Amino acid sequence: MKIQSKYLLLILLSFLVLVGCKKQKVTISVYSIEPTCIVSGGGTFEWGTEISISAIPADGYKFLYWENSITLETDASNPKYITANANVSYTAYFEKINNGGGNGGGGNSSTISAPIGVTATKYDETYIYVEWNAVSNATSYNLYYCSTYNGSYSKISDNLERAYCYVNYNGVSGDYYFKITAVNSSGVESSMSSYARCSISNGGGGGTSVPGTPTGVTATNTGTSASPKIKISWSSVSGATSYKVYRSSTAGGTYSQIGSATSYTYLYDNSPLSGYNYYKVKAFNSAGESSYSSYAYYNNTNNGGGGGGGTTTYSPCPPTVSVSGTSSQTVSWTISTSSGCGSPTSFEVYKFEPCANTWTLKTTTTSRTYYVSSSDIHPGINRYAVKAINSAGSDANYAYSSSVSLAAPTSFTAQKSGSNVTFTWSKVAKATGYQIYESSSASGTYTILDRIDNVNTTTLTRYYPASSGTTRYFKIEAFFDCDGVGGPIYSSKTTYKSVTF
Repeated sequence: MKIQSKYLLLILLSFLVLVGCKKQKVTISVYSIEPTCIVSGGGTFEWGTEISISAIPADGYKFLYWENSITLETDASNPKYITANANVSYTAYFEKINNGGGNGGGGNSSTISAPIGVTATKYDETYIYVEWNAVSNATSYNLYYCSTYNGSYSKISDNLERAYCYVNYNGVSGDYYFKITAVNSSGVESSMSSYARCSISNGGGGGTSVPGTPTGVTATNTGTSASPKIKISWSSVSGATSYKVYRSSTAGGTYSQIGSATSYTYLYDNSPLSGYNYYKVKAFNSAGESSYSSYAYYNNTNNGGGGGGGTTTYSPCPPTVSVSGTSSQTVSWTISTSSGCGSPTSFEVYKFEPCANTWTLKTTTTSRTYYVSSSDIHPGINRYAVKAINSAGSDANYAYSSSVSLAAPTSFTAQKSGSNVTFTWSKVAKATGYQIYESSSASGTYTILDRIDNVNTTTLTRYYPASSGTTRYFKIEAFFDCDGVGGPIYSSKTTYKSVTF
């Protein structure tokens, strides 16, 4: 008996509908090429589910990239977000860092500290200015770059002889992250520094306006008459991210740029011209640069100086700064009485704000002590700078506090709802995010399940397929991480919460 074609079509359509109603399952497998490094996020998922996988480097390693088993393509995203639409495995590759060994003498075991105080600031429409504190036994430095704070950093410059450099960003907007390593005479490279971020925005708008013109410019010889070292100082300008310093041989002549400054408002000229040197300053940010300041001068012929007339006042030496305390902190400082240092008339105290990557003026005082309230202390390492000031100029120095701990989240819960698990917890003051961990046993190894980069998020529902009767264990911790100064800082993990599926 013949079956009419329209019935055959109906039967075929019915079959396709039935097949489509049953969602296909796919398996995403994750592996680590290094047994001490952790990977997480794999499992069996419904087709089309959005998931993430993470790679956690062990101490002494850094994450490089993922390689998938289908196309063998590589990807440096971490965490990596995937649409589950095929059975595939991802292998995480890591690289060992802090390679010692020197280049002679049978494996030189000398060590070198990683640089600290790394900053990265937009210099102009072409360059980013990266600066760090010099390491005492370093002979050179290496510069590393990444487009994300926790990605794989690539070396972009080596054998840097000074503790600063300029990076050409070609006018491209985005976030630029930098880390520095120090190298000693044996060729031993330090571990990487904490990262510094420079956010470039060339789109305009955004509320940024051109900064005002710097004032209070002075030029003072802090060296000797035979070897002058001219310190050019000026007052901070609100909204400025950097300053440019210019020099001319005449007051009304052509001024050429001799350098720039970021964190502090001064710059040294180690090679002044013979005769009169005139200095002007411009303030700069992403919206543009100010007009020239009034000039200050120094006479390199007869050791005259400064700001429209000679002065016999010496600028103060950098203060020696210390910080004590944890829950509340005290910043104190002393002043050198060495020959050539002037007496300060006041002090400015600054605090580094890691999330804004800027220094904030906290107070101007004649005291030599500043008390920091507990509400103004972030986790990790807090950095404070003190600038000594008198009529001849100013000089600054800074110090770090000891590490401050971060509270763990409270009221942590984990509840099953269908194929999902919902987590809740209480917000942690001063945190910047949270990490949830999972384990197959209460006392087993806990690996990262998810990372939440928002301190205000206190609930998360996550797709979590598991066989009936399986019990999983979960913990959560808070973390603080902005520019990497003293961070990232992690709280302790909470006690576990179990879910039986």
